[in-house]
Amino acid sequence: MINYTQNYFNLELLKLSDLKLHETTETYRLRNIYNRISKSRHLINPIIVGRNKDDLILIDGANRYNSLKVIGCKLAIAQIINYGDSRVQLKDWNHLIYDFDIELIRLYCEDNNLKYDFVSYKIGETILNQKLNTLLATDLIKNKTIVVHLPKDFGSLLEELNKFVKIYFEKFIFDRSEGEIRIADLKKYTRKKGTLIEFPKFKKNHILRIANNKHKIPAGITRHILINRILHVKYEINNLLDEKDIDKKSEELKRYLIKKIDDNKVRQYTESVIVFDE
Repeated sequence: MINYTQNYFNLELLKLSDLKLHETTETYRLRNIYNRISKSRHLINPIIVGRNKDDLILIDGANRYNSLKVIGCKLAIAQIINYGDSRVQLKDWNHLIYDFDIELIRLYCEDNNLKYDFVSYKIGETILNQKLNTLLATDLIKNKTIVVHLPKDFGSLLEELNKFVKIYFEKFIFDRSEGEIRIADLKKYTRKKGTLIEFPKFKKNHILRIANNKHKIPAGITRHILINRILHVKYEINNLLDEKDIDKKSEELKRYLIKKIDDNKVRQYTESVIVFDE
């Protein structure tokens, strides 16, 4: 049983203008989320914000953030976490692009003066783990692996990453795959074959740096593992449209959360959960 919200999670109303972003948005996901929010007139899942000293960094929910801005909101309901907490982990997503020929990457590299090498997967994985300015692409059918060498300058690296993903964003179908999944298992169990893209291994200190940089990470290549992530807090959009009475709204939010807890409407799951979306 959860008795006190502050012991398990911290939900607050924040000004959108106070938040710093580290990633871009995906047009397709943004459109779907915008349609869902604008139709229901509720924000279901809060955005996730990491607090680091005086910085409030949006670490999950960029599409929700931008949808709220388009609707005209000035506030967002946010789950705030201590970004310095060692339990907050930064993981990565890989992109498995279907019906995508790895040769397109070689041609892209030559057209954009990027160095590349065809290597064994094992060697490529070692290079990827040792050098931030690299990405790896592996054709699951042809068993070909290519290492792409990105610029060493941090800002240029981010700029090049955003250019690179445009090779397939909104042109090819792709899925995100957890970085922990071994490529041998991916080859064995995936029912749709394609080319796997593995991105630079960013750290939390990179996220802090990017949040204060004009260049952002492309959407969907980093993911944060949290303690007690909050889902399904149904909050009215009308309360987010302006910054008036933010203290009053915050008190009402706190009472709302406590009532949900007292009415036994909140459950905490500690095991891994798989959800089939509607």
